[in-house]
Amino acid sequence: MTTTSRSKPLTTGGSGAGFENNWGVGSLFFKGFSVKHISIHNRPAYNSEVWGSRERGVHELNYDASDARLADTIVLWGANPYETASVFYTEHMLPNLQGATLSEKQRSLLRGEPAEAGYLIVVDPRRSSSLTVAENAASGRTLHLQPNLGTDYILANAIARVIWERGYYDSGYLQRRTDLTKLEEYKAKSLKLGTPYAEFMAQVSTITGVSRADIERAADWIAKPKGPGFPRRTLTIYEKGIIWNMKNYDQVAAIVQMNVLGQNIGRAGTGVGRQGGHQEGYVRPPSPTPGSIFNGGPPVNVDKFITGGNGKLYWVIGTNPYLSTPNNQFYRKRIHERTTALSNYLGASGEPGTTGALVSKILEGLEQTNGLFLVVQDLYLTHTAQDAHLVLPASAWGEANQTSINCNSRLLRLYEKFMDPPGEAKQDWEICKLVGLKMAELYRAEGKEEEARRFEFGKNWRTDEDVFLDGGNSFPNNAIPASEEATLPAECYKGVTYAFLRQVGQQGIRTPVRMENGKPVGTLRRYSQRFGTQDGKFSWYGTDDWEGYPAEVAKYLEGDLAQQYPFWMTTGRAQTLWQTMYNDRFLPEKTSQVPLPYIELHPQDAQRIGLKSGDLAEVWNEEGNGTFMVYVTDAVKPGLIFALQYHDKGTSNSMTSGYTDAKTTIPWYKGTRVNLRRLAGALPDLMMSTSVLQQNKFD
Repeated sequence: MTTTSRSKPLTTGGSGAGFENNWGVGSLFFKGFSVKHISIHNRPAYNSEVWGSRERGVHELNYDASDARLADTIVLWGANPYETASVFYTEHMLPNLQGATLSEKQRSLLRGEPAEAGYLIVVDPRRSSSLTVAENAASGRTLHLQPNLGTDYILANAIARVIWERGYYDSGYLQRRTDLTKLEEYKAKSLKLGTPYAEFMAQVSTITGVSRADIERAADWIAKPKGPGFPRRTLTIYEKGIIWNMKNYDQVAAIVQMNVLGQNIGRAGTGVGRQGGHQEGYVRPPSPTPGSIFNGGPPVNVDKFITGGNGKLYWVIGTNPYLSTPNNQFYRKRIHERTTALSNYLGASGEPGTTGALVSKILEGLEQTNGLFLVVQDLYLTHTAQDAHLVLPASAWGEANQTSINCNSRLLRLYEKFMDPPGEAKQDWEICKLVGLKMAELYRAEGKEEEARRFEFGKNWRTDEDVFLDGGNSFPNNAIPASEEATLPAECYKGVTYAFLRQVGQQGIRTPVRMENGKPVGTLRRYSQRFGTQDGKFSWYGTDDWEGYPAEVAKYLEGDLAQQYPFWMTTGRAQTLWQTMYNDRFLPEKTSQVPLPYIELHPQDAQRIGLKSGDLAEVWNEEGNGTFMVYVTDAVKPGLIFALQYHDKGTSNSMTSGYTDAKTTIPWYKGTRVNLRRLAGALPDLMMSTSVLQQNKFD
């Protein structure tokens, strides 16, 4: 190729992809182009949000929905399932908190093991709906920890220190199942056993803002044995509040290690993993990109690469970075400048009459202007697509057969086609196949046979199932005993066919799938006998000391900027809206409920500024600004605002910084400093269909 390409491909089943499209996209970019400057979904790099767990030997999808019914304690850490995984919360977690699953516990747990209604710990800077619903349903059995933004890993380490100090661990388990050499590093760096307990806890409370009493109470609920021979059963579920936190790697690692220290994984009612919120369908060829800083990385920040004037081709597939990428007000302006420079060059004279001549003109323009050729492959004309030079219409879920797994049980299911796609729209795998075959034709015409063969990955694909089976064959041998399930990738479905999935229907099959006597067998929960490391032992890690905030945010805590930007801002999603509203913006019942992006503001702050629910406010900092509707609520504490992350009419990502974790290149969407001011009162037309009642109140 004569240009440096950069891609931002789709990733998840729930967003319109599935195993088929992910295998197709991955085959083009990794088998064919071997692209190194590539990012994933909303992020500025091709990385994992959970390397801090995976490199311990724990894939983030390891528990089953039934574990939420059997747990003694459920911990929601940076997760709000009432709004973002509603069925999981209301049908599995809530019955446990209400005592409605006691008979299931008595049948499933050990003989003589004490069982009672579950407890809930919510670790979140907000009083989320997941907390307030439980407070009403399970009075006296909820605990809310509100750490200062970015300090969660310090809090997790402190809870683990209490677990250690109080002996809530099984020495035999640690010796059999974990790496004892690395355990010493964990004890020294994360638990800080060299620091006296009282001194350590005082430091933690100062950093996190959480009292020693609450930390110790949380440790009791998480790991205090129920009696001789009966360790507690705790299920810890985390999501974007941790994944998109400062120091992503250490945040995730600290929470996983806290759970493993208390033996809360691999047993009924236990686990430590992502909540999720959409279907997933990850299967791709190996990528040429590095891993975390401990595995050849971190990956290159390609948002900064391309906004810095590098690259010539920008191919966006199934995502909308003009809304979803961090620090995106600057990002949008820079991409717009570069695409416009090329467009202006092409428009300066008549358009060539042949494809070959037009390609030559584009390549000439890219060299003359340092412009950027933008390709968008999507269902709709998104914000990003408005600057595109080429739009490739993709088809959606329901317009083809697709497979994916859910997060809380890894249930692989088939979602069959029920309508044809509009016009020329095609599935992403088919678009990538056709591009690959054209590339092979062009290389072969130049006598480059080896390069041509790289792009013929899809020459035998005729149906959706052809792609599904091709991806399945990429997984390792899975004819192994159940005791070896940890050696398999979490999504492994080798040996599964569409016919099998039609037969099992919505019951699906839990991945990773093993083959026994030629038949697929699912995995209920993971890591009961070994972890996913080479030697099968859990790999401990010593997290960093608290070093304060990164420079991109620390600047707001010093000098004049500290006065100019007095509010902390965290971000998140709304139950009503799906992703970036790529589809919801066409649904009146959605746009009438949430007509504008919004912020949540504490009553004390609202009174001081002169804001009421329904008013319009501007939020801004040195990175960018946005206009938001105001909800006055006690869901946030004074000095903190919560801002909706994605909306068709704006995004809080305009104010997030360009900071990424040095170990993973994962951004910190969840924390920065801002100011706000009143722009206008409530708009009468909007108030006719929009409620401004507190969203975490149900009385």
